[in-house]
Amino acid sequence: MDEPNLVADRFGQILGVVDRALSHFENVLNLVAGLLIAGLMFFGVVQIVMRTAFNAPIFGYIDIVELSMVGFAVLAISYVQREGGHVRMELLVSKLKGRWLWFVELLSSLVSIFIVAVLIPYSYQHFQRAFNIGDSTIDIELATWPAKLVVPFALTVLLVRLVVQVAGYFRLLLSPNLNPVAIPLLKDVDTQAQEEIALSSSPDVKS
Repeated sequence: MDEPNLVADRFGQILGVVDRALSHFENVLNLVAGLLIAGLMFFGVVQIVMRTAFNAPIFGYIDIVELSMVGFAVLAISYVQREGGHVRMELLVSKLKGRWLWFVELLSSLVSIFIVAVLIPYSYQHFQRAFNIGDSTIDIELATWPAKLVVPFALTVLLVRLVVQVAGYFRLLLSPNLNPVAIPLLKDVDTQAQEEIALSSSPDVKS
């Protein structure tokens, strides 16, 4: 292994450690988002039963749903970025190979970092404003600042993930023959179809 590859590979080992640590945290946030969705589904069923069977809807139901939606909308955003599950146009990127592919991915990640870095302070200002004025919902007057604080928090985690991915793309830009670390890999249509078939035919899904 030549010197550039050796340096890049050592960097990849460090990057892998950071990626795994960040992934554990992202998994927790994704679990919290999933629990919020499950909780809201159960809450919605209770609301329907109370309204239709007893003519006694839950007071403040809309307020609770409104604030809870923020959590599952943004807490898993870094997890989705890590898995490459976000929607994007891949007509051009899927045809690129080697350094050109990693260069385009690096460039798009840098643009994403810029956008997220701009959004974080503005979203934090919304939290500060809600906290300072004591902003609350209309019906049951729930404080809105905890929900608004979730947004800059989740965007900060996303920013860290994007920085890690930029480092991963830069490593491959230097040495394209190394194994990818801390980046989502593009999957062609055939691979995605095979994975979906395998998932749908697994015993857990059938049960």
